[in-house]
Amino acid sequence: MKKIYYLMAMAMMAFTFTSCEDVPEPFGQPINPNQSEETIDPAGDGTAASPYNVAAAIAKCKEVGEAGSSEKYYIKGIVVEGGEIPAGDTYGNITFKIADTPTSKNMFMAYQVFGSEGVHLPNGYKVEVGAEIVLYGPIVNYKNNTPETQGKGAAHIVTINGKPTGGEEPTPSGEAKAVSVADFLKAAVNTTDFYQLTGTVKNLKDGDQYGNFDLEDATGSVYVYGLLSEKGGEKKKFQELVAAKGIANGKKITIIGNRGEYNSNPQVTNAYFVKIEDGEGSGENTGAAKGTGTKADPFNIAAAIAKCQEVGETASTEKYYIKGIVVKGGKASGGYGNVTFDMGDTKESTELFKAYQVAGTDGAKLADGYEVKAGDEVVIYGPVVNYKGNTPETTGKSAAQIVTINGKSTEDNAGGGESGGNGSDVSGNEITIVFSTLGFENAAEMTKITLTDGTTLTFDGGGNTNTPKYYNTGTNIRIYAKNTMTINAGSKKIATIEITCDTYNGTIYNASGDVTANGTKMTIDGSLLKSTGLNESKVTIANTSTQTGAPSQLRMTQLKITYAN
Repeated sequence: MKKIYYLMAMAMMAFTFTSCEDVPEPFGQPINPNQSEETIDPAGDGTAASPYNVAAAIAKCKEVGEAGSSEKYYIKGIVVEGGEIPAGDTYGNITFKIADTPTSKNMFMAYQVFGSEGVHLPNGYKVEVGAEIVLYGPIVNYKNNTPETQGKGAAHIVTINGKPTGGEEPTPSGEAKAVSVADFLKAAVNTTDFYQLTGTVKNLKDGDQYGNFDLEDATGSVYVYGLLSEKGGEKKKFQELVAAKGIANGKKITIIGNRGEYNSNPQVTNAYFVKIEDGEGSGENTGAAKGTGTKADPFNIAAAIAKCQEVGETASTEKYYIKGIVVKGGKASGGYGNVTFDMGDTKESTELFKAYQVAGTDGAKLADGYEVKAGDEVVIYGPVVNYKGNTPETTGKSAAQIVTINGKSTEDNAGGGESGGNGSDVSGNEITIVFSTLGFENAAEMTKITLTDGTTLTFDGGGNTNTPKYYNTGTNIRIYAKNTMTINAGSKKIATIEITCDTYNGTIYNASGDVTANGTKMTIDGSLLKSTGLNESKVTIANTSTQTGAPSQLRMTQLKITYAN
């Protein structure tokens, strides 16, 4: 009789573990004789203040059934079966099981959950048995026998042992290696090697609770995900660090962290705050705000930033004169007649004001290729805004203008850009577009680009939720699987198209060669995709890849179009 009961128990367990058959499951594990038979009453209402316990989450799953819930719930439990993201994984989610007690047999599956705030988790990330977890997301009773979160990152971890993912204290292996941002970006993704980085805080949002911002040095910029701890001291929430250390945009700081990645974008994870870099070379502005914003007495950059913070996210109706030194130059392109560049009170300033889409003197339209260079002394005039509460700048679309560059009007100051802009060939039968010169913001969604010769590039997602975007990392436009780019030359005929693809960490992002031009596969030569003999006025470039992750992405750094004679 005992043998029959045992066989029945094994059969029931095998049936239970057929849920989520598209991921590996621990089939055939014997029942733990120490598992608790105690009855845990359902508790909680599924809110952040009162999460469901596992008993309540299981009951809710049985209520919503196989269709799953449209509502999202908070669920709290103890990890009884851990999980780990394997090397080479590109999805960034993790699966594990929780219960109300460490020995409870009533388990809830956290299925394919992302990290805190929906952030992808790095390869090698582990959830250990015994950890206390809070989850948030929609739920389902999979095949009416497995209570779980809905998969594919629909749910995420809120906290592990009271801290968001990325806020757990890592265990360094050896001393952290001091590197530049450029060298950090070349490092392999892992959670064992620690790197020390020093740079300027950028794009930190007011009131940020988690410590997410860009860290920039002379070699590049990298995203910091979750600066929540202080190395060698008591761990602090980010706002406590802000209050204690004065972390803010423009501050130069040193941190330690791992090389992580999210959606193929590099980031610093498990980051520790080390110190504020004061004194010589800190890059901090020490000058007071000066000027009244008039033509006779322009604002300096400190005063312009203060004015932006005063007017907030709604642009000013008044116009102001602002004077400063160009820290990061820019070039007019795309036929819009304006240019974007960054200004400081000195060339080394890190507290910057963005001259955003400013026209030439007296509102004149700037020719493509007109360049404003680092070190130029510039006076601008126009309305201002604190964009998204963290970027002091002029209102865009040529609402502001350059008054003088180095004391001269833009008409008298040729700027230094090359004739034709965007790399146009002087022969007139071809044009080369370098996307990094077009002044796009990071992660800008691509819709339409008009070239200097009137040819247009129109982008479409093709049904993919990932639509074409421009990214500063690699300075490329990313064309994901199913995305398209249609080139319309109007009355001209396109003979040849050449696409130069980005190479990152040794990988050439050419969608594995699965790219077509008007339905015909483009030839591939390393980082170069090419179609010849087209003789069409309109050509649609399509990413037809059926793969996932890096092999499916086309990242274009440059496009060359040759027209038929």
